[in-house]
Amino acid sequence: MTEETLRILTRSLDEEVDAWFDDSSRSDPAAEVPPRFVLVCGTPVSGKTRLRRDKFTQGFVTVDAGDIFRRLEQGEIVDFPGEFEWMLDLIGPMVTERAIAERRHIVTEVFGCDPDETTALLNLMKAVGYTTELAFVRGSIEQAELWNRSRDPDNVSSYYTDRFNVRWLTDAARAHADTAGET
Repeated sequence: MTEETLRILTRSLDEEVDAWFDDSSRSDPAAEVPPRFVLVCGTPVSGKTRLRRDKFTQGFVTVDAGDIFRRLEQGEIVDFPGEFEWMLDLIGPMVTERAIAERRHIVTEVFGCDPDETTALLNLMKAVGYTTELAFVRGSIEQAELWNRSRDPDNVSSYYTDRFNVRWLTDAARAHADTAGET
């Protein structure tokens, strides 16, 4: 007979959302420069996350289900999204909604599973006043195999996070566009 262990996960929702924001991600309304939306996309294990972290960490709010998941799991190796799915679907939309409402620069990465959905997202972000940029990453098969073998166990592929990232951004942009249209 095995003994069950009670795990208690306590999080401050405010802290989990605030963790993705700093002053560098603010656009400058006085300069009348629109906020930037950068969509990093590409094939599996091509270096999307590496590029995003190297070029688009400072000055951007990152909307990424994998990053939120890693913060929640705190080093414990669990399947994505697993027991954290409900938390992802609470925190992710709150981060995204706030980022758009505050006109923050935003970066996300997608695998691009659904080209129509991705195009619709880009059009929605333009409709709510963002300039849109694509950073397409393509690497060699050899490099992808090397990186895949050295992946951390808690590294979550954009193949799995794509549906979260696109949905959160699409829903928030659509809600913002609807609200702007009512005024």
